[in-house]
Amino acid sequence: MAVQEQKQPQLNISSDGMEAYLRLPVPSLGEPYTEDKILQFLSEKGVCVGIQKEAIKGLLDAGIYERDVRVAVGTKPVDGTDGYYEYEFNSDFSKKPKIREDGTVDYWSMNLIEVVREGQEIAKYHPAVEAKAGVDVKGRPVTGKHGRELPPLKGKGFERSEDNLTYIAMISGKITKQEDRITILPIYEISGDVDISIGNIDFVGDVVIHGNVCNGVVIKSTGNITIDGVVESAHIYAQKDVILRSGMLGGSKSTIYAKGNLFAKFVEYTEVEVCGNIEADVFMDCEVTCKGYLVMKGKRAKIMGGHIYAAYGIDANDIGNVAEVSTYVAVGVGNKEDAKLAALQKQLKENQDTLDKMERALKQFDLAEKEKGVSYKNDPRRMQLLRERIKYIATINADKATAWELQQLIENAKHATVKANHNVYPGVLVKIGDLVTNVKVQQGNLEFVKRVDHIVMSPLDEKVVI
Repeated sequence: MAVQEQKQPQLNISSDGMEAYLRLPVPSLGEPYTEDKILQFLSEKGVCVGIQKEAIKGLLDAGIYERDVRVAVGTKPVDGTDGYYEYEFNSDFSKKPKIREDGTVDYWSMNLIEVVREGQEIAKYHPAVEAKAGVDVKGRPVTGKHGRELPPLKGKGFERSEDNLTYIAMISGKITKQEDRITILPIYEISGDVDISIGNIDFVGDVVIHGNVCNGVVIKSTGNITIDGVVESAHIYAQKDVILRSGMLGGSKSTIYAKGNLFAKFVEYTEVEVCGNIEADVFMDCEVTCKGYLVMKGKRAKIMGGHIYAAYGIDANDIGNVAEVSTYVAVGVGNKEDAKLAALQKQLKENQDTLDKMERALKQFDLAEKEKGVSYKNDPRRMQLLRERIKYIATINADKATAWELQQLIENAKHATVKANHNVYPGVLVKIGDLVTNVKVQQGNLEFVKRVDHIVMSPLDEKVVI
């Protein structure tokens, strides 16, 4: 009778080499497995790291056969960590004031400026941590992912410490961060009131006034203007945003201009021009031109009197009042803007055609120079063409920018509406584009919408609870 050949143990190693599994066949009579025999088998197969002797002993004691049992585990590598910056200033600004629980608007919650002081630590760099290598069950090294170092911060107004880890402000001022660039610029900060003793302000940068602004003062800024106190009959001009935390008593002798947005608790008897959006509680007898949206959603938000225009739409709680004060609100654009765009586009084409003729004429000089071998560089005719060419290019570029802005205005104002979430009163005139309607009875919770050749008053989807 033939003797059945003894099956050999099988060793399976995972694809990453980090685990080894042993499968033992049923032993022949008189040939039991021992720990030494298994260890020798593993050694012959090259397994030398992370051998699990307790697992091998358990396998033998329990007589586990024809089943994979893990008998060795490698040491996994530890990935490194990337370097990172820890910033010691707030770079998360919100341009939206908070609504309090009672429905009023908290303009003090807004912060468009973060100020640092000279010598202040503004950032600290935490270097990358190197990876720790591992080893597989056969003793081969396994590398981890290396941490990546970040480049030094760029910008101005700060310096780096000798260890290259700490960044210190060199001046006091406004700090901004954009990606890996930090900029510290001076700000004009006044702790008290601005009156005759302080004089007018014309500053390259942001202006912060913690007191009031008195009659006749002019404040100009290439950045933001933030005023904590009340503004009287003054003139405010900002190339960015204006924040009036307490409001403005214009006295019909004041102006506000913001190339960005305007946020105000209230504005009275003031001429306002804003290129962005407006968010406020009260407008009383103001002349307002807004190229974006005008939103007045605080508990007491209202428009009373004056002329209010917001190209993209008006969203207010109350418009007018019970005394039926004359109030004019307008949104959208009309045929005048369409005609202006058409005329501008026509002019652009004519100027471009003229410019193309100049370019062809200049090329003729170049060709003549090559053919005759004579320089026309200082020829009066060529010099005149070059001067005219520069003028036309400048005009075309300016007209293109104006046309693009006008196209954006027309497109974004196409669906402009006027919303009265609480009440709209008699005495209010609503204009959308070229269409006009007069409010004759007090109504509420409605939206004025343009419909081809007339304006309709449509109920708002959600009823407002007063």
